[in-house]
Amino acid sequence: MELLIRIVNDDDRQTIDWLLANVGAKRVEAAVQRLAVGGRRPFVSALCRYLGAWPPFPRRAMAGESAHTAVGDRHLAQIRQFLARSNPAKIRAG
Repeated sequence: MELLIRIVNDDDRQTIDWLLANVGAKRVEAAVQRLAVGGRRPFVSALCRYLGAWPPFPRRAMAGESAHTAVGDRHLAQIRQFLARSNPAKIRAG
């Protein structure tokens, strides 16, 4: 079945597993055949729209998401320090 669907990432695999378990393999297969126009494999989101079924689980939180915000927070702190140092000089010069 996975060879007939365009699976881009692990979220897509989780969604396909959920669709197969909750909608049924026959309905998913029929939807894939209906959506596979011109030999193109449908995206998982197209299958969900066609079937009118969306998995109840939210997109999984990335384990590295806190690391991404930590990097952003660090850069913002550096920008604030730079601005704090440069603003008094401009005020004195003005």
